[in-house]
Amino acid sequence: MNRKLILVPLVLILLLSACNLPTGTQEAGEGLIFTLAAQTITAAAQETQPPTEINTSTPIPSEGAATSTPPPAQTNATNTSIPCNVASFVADVTIPDNTNIAVSKAFTKTWRLRNSGSCTWTSGYQLVFDSGDAMSGPASQQLTNGNVAPGQTVDVTVNLTAPAAPGTYKGNWKLKEPGGVIFALASGPFWVQIQAVAESEAQWKTFRSSDSGVEVYAIQHLLRAHGHDLDVDGKFGPITLSKVKDFQSAKGLTADGIVGPQTWQALIIQAAQGKTGQEVRAIQRLLRDKFNYSIQVDGIFGPDTADAVKDFQTANGLTVDGIVGPLTWRYLIGK
Repeated sequence: MNRKLILVPLVLILLLSACNLPTGTQEAGEGLIFTLAAQTITAAAQETQPPTEINTSTPIPSEGAATSTPPPAQTNATNTSIPCNVASFVADVTIPDNTNIAVSKAFTKTWRLRNSGSCTWTSGYQLVFDSGDAMSGPASQQLTNGNVAPGQTVDVTVNLTAPAAPGTYKGNWKLKEPGGVIFALASGPFWVQIQAVAESEAQWKTFRSSDSGVEVYAIQHLLRAHGHDLDVDGKFGPITLSKVKDFQSAKGLTADGIVGPQTWQALIIQAAQGKTGQEVRAIQRLLRDKFNYSIQVDGIFGPDTADAVKDFQTANGLTVDGIVGPLTWRYLIGK
């Protein structure tokens, strides 16, 4: 029921009652009644109004107003900034790792590096020796006469000398910018590593995975002569690498897959007129494809092959006996 409909009669009753009050108390009674009526009406009005909604959310400060806790600073989670000075290795232009160099012999090492930083390399940049075996190299030298912009490559060359004692030697190198800050590859210094060997061993060229050419044909022919089955294609691929390692293991050599002096000397087989087989094919291929002798690669050591061997021995100051022994093999491989 509507509360207002109930209040109207109630107020009228109170007013009528006031008229019947004694005279002495009429004014006071009337005032009291009117007061009670007003309070009753006010209370009724408040009960009929909807309750005031209480806002419990945190007030948002107006722009420019100070807050007790400042908002966190924005950070760049994907910082793509490139350092000013950093190099990347591209290739060994000369003297791959573990190249045989005769003791006390001078040689030239060249690296190809890429400027992977954001600063241009100028004539003020230097190549500097870092650690290891200096091999008579300079403490520092000018890197380039021109400019190497970011992304460009440069060939860096240094003249060195193999130590007097046989062994493995490694020298580490870095770069230095004009302000004196030294830097290198992201992984550290770049290096040169050689095998210093006796003069006689140095004439055996070293071959490894990914090499190709007539000497690789000879390696494959000789591996077949030792009973290892593989194609002869002149490419030092995974199969040739595996066969070389098998051969080295069987001969008690370090199975590193690198055909250097010791592996060559274990591979070669002496041959002379009347001999047949894969070792003869290796000799014929070297004489024909490397030294331009007009002979067939048929695996038969006949008169034509014998004449070519003798001519080769004469041209190189060797004993002219037509026999392909260790010294003649060394000249066929090392020249």
